[in-house]
Amino acid sequence: MIYYRFFPFYPYLFQSFLRAVSFSSRVCTSNQPSPQTTLQRTSTMGSISEPPSPPTYGAFRYISKGTKPTPSTHFYHLPTLAEFSDVRSLPMTDIRSSLDQGEDSPYKLSTHGFTARRSPTAMASPPSTHSDWTNETLLREIYIPEIETLVKFLTGAKKVFTDQLVMRNNIHTEIDGLAREESEAEMLEFPKMVGTRAGSGGSPAPKVHLDYAPEGARTHLRKYHPRTREFAREVVDAEDRLLGAGVKLEEMGSRYDGPRWAMFSIWRPLKTVRRDPLALSDCRSFPVEDYVEFSVVFPTGVREEGDVERGHRENVFLAYGRDSHEWYWISKQEPDEVLVIQLFDSLAEKEGRGVAGGVMHSSVTIEGTEQEEARESVEVRCIAIW
Repeated sequence: MIYYRFFPFYPYLFQSFLRAVSFSSRVCTSNQPSPQTTLQRTSTMGSISEPPSPPTYGAFRYISKGTKPTPSTHFYHLPTLAEFSDVRSLPMTDIRSSLDQGEDSPYKLSTHGFTARRSPTAMASPPSTHSDWTNETLLREIYIPEIETLVKFLTGAKKVFTDQLVMRNNIHTEIDGLAREESEAEMLEFPKMVGTRAGSGGSPAPKVHLDYAPEGARTHLRKYHPRTREFAREVVDAEDRLLGAGVKLEEMGSRYDGPRWAMFSIWRPLKTVRRDPLALSDCRSFPVEDYVEFSVVFPTGVREEGDVERGHRENVFLAYGRDSHEWYWISKQEPDEVLVIQLFDSLAEKEGRGVAGGVMHSSVTIEGTEQEEARESVEVRCIAIW
């Protein structure tokens, strides 16, 4: 087990080997699959067809049309739940069957804007214990490198850089531990560990949203942390040259000529999810007119001369409701099952896929689960450059 500490991707490779051996054995011993156990699948236009089963419905909370959301003054916080007054019960497609399909999964970053993988972590293997998920040293030395390796593998990016890790371990509250004021020293710690310290854990966000609008993604590169800005220097310089030449910010998507870059969130539960699961939309099912731009306060790590504000605003998206939005989830999601969520992609922005390829998402309430214990999860937010 000591090897897990120094080679954190070994558990994944070893389990993949065992699955391959098991699969090979089944193929060699049976030419005809059992009709009782075989699912009838067809793959067409990135979708998967299986025998129909009763859909699971979740409660999705949207901004009501005609309302103007009130900005929160707290770090990382969306408007209050009362402002998400358009509540709709919508069906969700369970993508559990795709977890072991690897590159053959019909749910792809390049089309849907998300994918799912079975991805064991050394943080869940002895000698690690559950309490190690708040050990910032282990998170930096073991977990974050695992995630960056996974993102490189899935995307082909040349460089992947984590600037934020967020822990959630409470039932939803309007103002949770993420709102905690950071000291000057904490604001410059890197990567930012949000929610790992006593009393600072976050809660699920039962509000349909997307963490970055294109303008917000660009602000994040420049303002969130000096190391984020330095990592993305080539991107920032390419955009600044265009802005200096008179290109407007709203034209940046089609005019940008620097390296491709994207932002992702990799979401993992720390125990079986029995309430408030995370649901993801297909970015192609969201019409542009359903996006609602809004600003959220982030701590400011890069300050210009004379800038005394401790926080800055980054634009995000909320959403208007529509019954045609397509939603996906993993039922009873386990700790070795991760969701890879695209938040922004400069190539998707140039090609006009959704709004920069970002995926709306939300925790959802499923009737009958309200008394289950609080969900626990960790998400790593990273930037990829090709």
